[in-house]
Amino acid sequence: MKAKTILRLFAGILVLLAMVCLAGCGSAGGEGQEAQEAAIQISDEQEQISVARPGLDIKIAPIIVASQTGLYKEENLDVTFEQVADLATGLTAVSKGDIDVLPFGCIPSCSFISQGTDVVIFGGTIAEGSECITLKKMAGAYKTAEDFKGAKIACFRMETGHMVMKGWLREQGLDVDKDVEWIYMDSMQSEVEAVEKGEVDMCFVNSGYGFVAQQSGKVAVAFQVGDFVQNFPCCRMTTNRADMTEKASALTKFMIANLRAYEIIQNDKKAAIKALADYSGQDEKYVENVIYGTDSYDAAMIVRLDPCTDAVADFYETMKLNGDIDAETPYDIRDYMDTGIYENALNVLMEREPDNDLWQTLREEFQQNNLK
Repeated sequence: MKAKTILRLFAGILVLLAMVCLAGCGSAGGEGQEAQEAAIQISDEQEQISVARPGLDIKIAPIIVASQTGLYKEENLDVTFEQVADLATGLTAVSKGDIDVLPFGCIPSCSFISQGTDVVIFGGTIAEGSECITLKKMAGAYKTAEDFKGAKIACFRMETGHMVMKGWLREQGLDVDKDVEWIYMDSMQSEVEAVEKGEVDMCFVNSGYGFVAQQSGKVAVAFQVGDFVQNFPCCRMTTNRADMTEKASALTKFMIANLRAYEIIQNDKKAAIKALADYSGQDEKYVENVIYGTDSYDAAMIVRLDPCTDAVADFYETMKLNGDIDAETPYDIRDYMDTGIYENALNVLMEREPDNDLWQTLREEFQQNNLK
């Protein structure tokens, strides 16, 4: 009898331990990263989330297309857009739970996390997207790290590419505080004007601004930062910790609709361009150039919803080495990232459409982009 009692107690302890382990499967980042494969129960009821936007920038292309084509409604989700003054204001609202998602910026999310703000990066929006602008005659002058020695480089603090480039130059052996000069400005327009006037040698811009800059005929896109460092993160999708639990179903529906919109962007160019143009007020020529590229302009932005946690973690380390965030921060970025929302959304679509090769391709990319 004593043996049976001990056995029952031991079995009970095992059950409790299993329940604790399962509870951890839905947590974001850190130790829970490998365990985020547990399926999220998607509600049949209509749910609602709010999305912050500082303007009508089309870099959130899948979100725009999903909204414009009614995909959120099809997933039984009501998505409202909340205008914010800037990314820092948007992320503050997200951290407080006033807004659910900020789909812009990587720098603000990393900066806030480095200071202990409890937000979670759960998806991507854009990869790469940064361009270097020079005078037309200098467009082919920068091919190796040595070519940058002595250069005056204009940039602004919320532009990801210049931080990535600074990290690459350091890795190539340059002293990035002495061999080059970084001049911070307040807008992409002021940067390009400085290049045109010969006040700086180059500048870094994003959001397809290289297409706009070229229209003057004075400057050219010398290179994309992605030519030197591939797949670095640009805009991310960030939410607050509470929403990861309380709105897991809504966030999954959000990602499902966004992935369906991504399919439209890939396979129905005409419909995607119309949706983006209608939303932004930009003409279709601009939209085509910035999202798809043309013979005269190579689009720098890559639409990518994958969380790409490895690339984000690498960028976080680059920011520390650059001095953009505290190098001694005790906060590990991997404790503030989630792959579960994206993976579950992808799983739902693979179950719905097992013969759709796009979902299988995205699954394979997901497995490569989130290894660590």
